[in-house]
This record gives sequence, structure tokens and C-alpha cells, in this order.
Amino acid sequence: MSVEIPSSIYAKYVCFCLKPVVSVVVVTLCLLEKYFPPSFFDIMVHLAVHLVREVRLCGPVYFRWIYPFERYMKVLKGYVQNRTRPEGCIAERYIAEEAVEFCTQHLSDVSTVGVPSSQKMGVSKPLSGCTVSVVDQDLLNQAHLYVLMNTEEVLPYIEQHMIHIKTAYPKFRKRTKWLQDTLQGSK
Repeated sequence: MSVEIPSSIYAKYVCFCLKPVVSVVVVTLCLLEKYFPPSFFDIMVHLAVHLVREVRLCGPVYFRWIYPFERYMKVLKGYVQNRTRPEGCIAERYIAEEAVEFCTQHLSDVSTVGVPSSQKMGVSKPLSGCTVSVVDQDLLNQAHLYVLMNTEEVLPYIEQHMIHIKTAYPKFRKRTKWLQDTLQGSK
């Protein structure tokens, strides 16, 4: 007789064929008693016997299990920066996160921290005291190129790219010479 314990106990509907599960659990615990000392059998091991009765009395387990709350407690524990006052850290961080999510709901084209984008409010006007300027793609590309050409951290990558172009495309030496002159002229 084969009985799958997890699928019958954690199912979305209560199956009334749970009596074989009780006998399987009891037999399994008796077999474990042969190999493990009595100190192994604490209250958690004993609770496996009562799981089936709980399912019959209270309904499916997913209505009352605690895993989502334990997962959220892990998130809250991550908020603690000062271990001497964890409650204050959790409260401050939670309020800050809620404030950021509230503010981002009123800004357009901003992705929220924890709220899916379908729930964002469709407010297209800016908050008071702000001006919105729309930049066309050409001006954006020009500004991007200006920042890249005038940042010292990017220069080794440009030189490495020039070496790659010279070795990969030896036919186009005149064009690479022009490109190199253009790069040096912009410095």
C-alpha cells in the first residue's frame, strides 16, 4: 500500500482517505524507535501523529501554516543594523520603505521597490516645484558620448577597443587612423 503523505496532508482539498496515512505515520515512528534513542523523539516528532487529525478537524494545512510569516520575519530581521535596539531599527526601516513606495506611486516612470508596476497610479503630472523636460534621443546620445569621452576611467577601454579594431580589421587602417585622430583631438 503506497500513501504519499505530503500530497494528502498539504492538498488544497481534504481527502477523506487519510486513515491509511495515520497508520503509516505510526508504523514509521515505531520503526524509528528501534534505531534512535528516546532523546530523539521530542514533541515535534510526536506531532506528526496528530497532523492527520488536525487536517480532518481544521481543513487543509495551507490555511493555517506559518511559513509566509516566517519568511517575512526574515525580511524584518534584515532591517536590524543596531543589535542593541532591534525594534527601533525595524520600525525606522519599515517606515522608510513605506514612505519610498508611497512617493514612487506619485512619480511617473519610476519603478517601485515592492509593488508591481501594474498597481502604480497613473499620475502624469509632477509634484509641485518640479519641472519635467523630455530629451530627444539624439541629445541623449550626444550627452552620453560626451560623458564617455571625458571620463578617465573609460580611456583604457577605448584604447583596448582601438587595438582590437586594428588587429581584427587590418584593411581599414585609414579609418582607424582617422578615428584615433578624432579621439585624440577631443581630449
